[in-house]
Amino acid sequence: MRLGLHLSVRQGPRAALSRGLDLGLEALQILPYRRRPGEDEGFRWEKPDPAEARELSAAVARGAVGRLAVHSRYVPFLASTDPESRRRSRELLARELGFARDLGGREFVLHLGAYSPGSDPAEGTRIFAEGVAEAYAGVPDAPRLVMENVPGGGRRMGGRLEDLAALRTELAARGVPSNVCLDTAHAWAAGYDVASAAGMDAFLDAAAALFGAPAVTLFHLNDTQAEPGSNREHHEHWGQGRLGAAGLKRLLTRPDFSHAAGILEMPPGRDEENLAYVRAVRND
Repeated sequence: MRLGLHLSVRQGPRAALSRGLDLGLEALQILPYRRRPGEDEGFRWEKPDPAEARELSAAVARGAVGRLAVHSRYVPFLASTDPESRRRSRELLARELGFARDLGGREFVLHLGAYSPGSDPAEGTRIFAEGVAEAYAGVPDAPRLVMENVPGGGRRMGGRLEDLAALRTELAARGVPSNVCLDTAHAWAAGYDVASAAGMDAFLDAAAALFGAPAVTLFHLNDTQAEPGSNREHHEHWGQGRLGAAGLKRLLTRPDFSHAAGILEMPPGRDEENLAYVRAVRND
């Protein structure tokens, strides 16, 4: 499995690329744009600099960063029953897809948001798929959609593997192919035992049965301080959380998922240590 980091674009895509090359990353994940202070909502979005976008795209094309995934900056309300929320969410998704394409991203990672009060998972799934299909229709050569599991709880969509499978079916029916990103911290918070080797095997077996292993193209390799099944988001540095090495080792050495990239999304400040930890587990 190729290993990489989610790196900040606060200083621009060129700085993220330079940092990734310095760290010897085999994969890279970034946000589609940086934001600046503004008058309206406290910030304004800033379109990626065309020269920097071309530079990053060229680096991806020549294989310098192995894989580039672009992660949505915000969770859109694509499953909302409110027409105005859906319209804004479609526009946001289309804009971010265009930015991701221009940066050379081959995969676009998206959280699924939540369905509306008074709605239900089936209606939310249908509305979500319709919104995604409309957004993709307006963005030629957009990167492939990769849907990420979440910690679950309440009306949030994507906490269970079955949620992702249902959404993939709805999207395929509308002509939008999709893949899956599995986050270890989110899986743990949603109630899956990914800390033990046996538990990780069971989780991966379930994913392979529902999607087929080739459809799982990304993993977010995150430790967590959250209680199992707590539905809480709490990423932690490797070795300081509840997951540890046993389940991670099994994930990194499963032959049927060797095609995937593993992205670390740790709190800032310990990139080298976290990479060293995961590389040591993989290579031991």
